[in-house]
Amino acid sequence: MNSGISIIICSYNGTNRLSKTLDSILIQDTRSPFELIVVDNNSTDETSVFAKTFLSRKTIDWRLIHEAKAGLSHARWRGIAEAKYELILFCDDDNHLESNYLEIGNDFFKRNPNVGILGGLGRAVFESEKPIWFDHFAHSYAVGTLGKQAGVQAKGSYHYGASCFIRRLPLMKLREKGFQSVLSDRKGSGLSSGGDVELCYAVQLLGYDLAFEPALRFDHYIENHRLKWSYYLNLKRGIASSFPLLDTYEIDQMDSSRNFQHYLWRRLWMVVKGIIKTFPTRNSSLQNQVTFAILRSKLKAFRINYMNALLAFERNKRIFGE
Repeated sequence: MNSGISIIICSYNGTNRLSKTLDSILIQDTRSPFELIVVDNNSTDETSVFAKTFLSRKTIDWRLIHEAKAGLSHARWRGIAEAKYELILFCDDDNHLESNYLEIGNDFFKRNPNVGILGGLGRAVFESEKPIWFDHFAHSYAVGTLGKQAGVQAKGSYHYGASCFIRRLPLMKLREKGFQSVLSDRKGSGLSSGGDVELCYAVQLLGYDLAFEPALRFDHYIENHRLKWSYYLNLKRGIASSFPLLDTYEIDQMDSSRNFQHYLWRRLWMVVKGIIKTFPTRNSSLQNQVTFAILRSKLKAFRINYMNALLAFERNKRIFGE
């Protein structure tokens, strides 16, 4: 596998966001070879035209790929299949990397051969004034440390997918084992998510470590419409809509499908009790509104995802239990 970094930008209707993101890649100061792969995930605007026009005047190694199947996970796997280097960097189309991002990431992997996933530190940059509630709920916007200290994290940890490095080797191993994401992740203008967490779990189940390096810094540009409270509640509902599919990676905790079923029903009962406890009133706090929105979304998701979760648990036992 070639030494270097494949930067994958998956974009849906990113015409107005891509310019600064691409600029931040062009100024990377690194000794490592790298390529840029822009994956247009079924955009309805001029994303492809803009990317092609912008990059055609540049000297870096770049490609524009079209992925018609909607969903961030589908777009990422398409980019992975096209990549030629040993390290993958998932750079969102609203991420602006510091100029040493590639160099720091590449050096970290050289010094830590068992690290499979490396997350950086996102900093929020706002199109307009920051809402007064933002700091308390910022973790859902792929910024901050998520409570981590620098270095290798405990097994079962995860990091947001924004500007996250992943070794290509474990990704290829997953494909060889028949791994398929149980989540489509962000699809079009929808807010379903969790594909980044799923990859973190899967790569760690192969025996690799997940690490956090706060020296890896990037700005995460947040547009106005994403700073509305109604958007934030929908974002949390979207995150919760993966329930209980991510629980299918808890294979070390349950030795049989029957135990997993019992576990899921216990989880559902906790959701129901939580809904009763947090049922909104006229004076409900912001946190109560968030918790209630999450729990209601989980209740709906359980009905939709239950059978798929049972099948995914069996599949994961076969793949990772060998």
